[in-house]
Amino acid sequence: MSRYLGPRLRKVRRFGSELPGLTTKSAAKRPNIPGMHGPTKRTGGKLSEYGLRLREKQKLRFHYGLTERALRLVYQRALRMPGDTGANMLALLEGRFDNLVWRAGLTRTIPAARQLISHGHVNLNGKRAKTPSQVLAVGDVFQVRESARNREDIRITVNSPLRERPSGLEIDIDTLTVTVKAIPGRDQVPITVDIQKVIEYFAQ
Repeated sequence: MSRYLGPRLRKVRRFGSELPGLTTKSAAKRPNIPGMHGPTKRTGGKLSEYGLRLREKQKLRFHYGLTERALRLVYQRALRMPGDTGANMLALLEGRFDNLVWRAGLTRTIPAARQLISHGHVNLNGKRAKTPSQVLAVGDVFQVRESARNREDIRITVNSPLRERPSGLEIDIDTLTVTVKAIPGRDQVPITVDIQKVIEYFAQ
């Protein structure tokens, strides 16, 4: 399944939950689920256990902008790691390069961060990086390259961040250099998700 490129607000309305990594838009003005008839008995009924697991998995997938296969690979990697699989999975997702560029306040969304990286505008540990999916570690340093540092969209976002930056990311506003002091933890994930249901979805 390919990465979602359709209307982003539609997904926010579908899940009834903000997805800040996907879009800055809010469903406050149109809180009902998408569809020309609005909420109906068929669409507003109680979800099955499978439906609940699927919804939580989809929320995670659309927020981080992953394909189905990519998210399953994250789960499989988390499963092999020692400790709690759910916490491991969230740590891997939060440690992704594109997510940390967004969490540092350099872009407004994760798709924008992915584009910034894939177009070669960000250095990682002194070298140009083009892999948004790589997982960073404590001590890594990334920096917007000088050629893109004065782009209006980046400067506006950096000076007026939409969300509070995690305490584990230390940023130099002048050079747009970010040092990873700590990967954002489970309690800092910016969406409400039942990670246990995601684990149950992949384990079934």
